[in-house]
Amino acid sequence: MNTIGTDQLEPNRFYWARRLPAKGTSISEPSDIEVVQISTVFGAACEFWTVAVVGSDERFDLSAFEFFQKVPSPPIAEARRPNLVSGAKSVATF
Repeated sequence: MNTIGTDQLEPNRFYWARRLPAKGTSISEPSDIEVVQISTVFGAACEFWTVAVVGSDERFDLSAFEFFQKVPSPPIAEARRPNLVSGAKSVATF
């Protein structure tokens, strides 16, 4: 699987990624691939971005992961889009 460089990441997007072994450890097995988010909680500039692990409050440096591909956003169903029609007839009466 091809990896994505950290220079190709986009803020607030979700990616498939794998946690790299911590420096100084002798773990030979790769960790599982998981979904992570590129977080801007500490600042919008890329030097402040962190990796937020989905389903936890853990945050890591970008260098702690290898990134594979962006998780695509789901399409928005036509019926779920807000009604943006203006005018008196677009307001529902109850």
